Amino acid sequence: MGLCKPANCDELENAKNSIYGVLSYIAPEVLRGKNYTKASDIYSFGIIIYEMISGLPPYHDIGHDKYLAIKICQGFRPRFNIKVPQLIVNLIKRCLDAEPLNRPIAKEIRSILWIWRMDDNLELMKQIKEAEKVNSIQPIPSTDLKLSFETHSEAIYTSRLLNFGDLPYPMIIMTIISTQFSGN
Repeated sequence: MGLCKPANCDELENAKNSIYGVLSYIAPEVLRGKNYTKASDIYSFGIIIYEMISGLPPYHDIGHDKYLAIKICQGFRPRFNIKVPQLIVNLIKRCLDAEPLNRPIAKEIRSILWIWRMDDNLELMKQIKEAEKVNSIQPIPSTDLKLSFETHSEAIYTSRLLNFGDLPYPMIIMTIISTQFSGN
């Protein structure tokens, strides 16, 4: 996640209370100054799942600034540009829940992924086939097997000091993650 600090971090004023990382992967509670926890790692994992499924960097089309940090704290999450199986959407939503206690723990995620891996998971296979059918009708623009998209000039995917000051408390109910397709 890029959670690192400069080598001279101990010399920096307020280094203990500083947040370092890549904004789009940092959990809302961490943005508000709470410590990194296993639950905040699960949030980051949810963003990685989103990125793997969508093929897009999170929040690639908007600036990574204080306004994005505020929106994340208020419940804004990346959107899918494709049809995604509902079981996968549900797992991502749980990982990205604004309330850390509502996020699954690593053992639960491992168990879910193990069940999905099994050949007889008919529901996931049915959802994958349905998603593939919809996505084949409305394909994603691509060139040479790479997605074609433009990244906002202020979308920053390197670790840096994030000093946004007071941010709003995270909303308990996540409302934004969705797709452009009905049903997800």
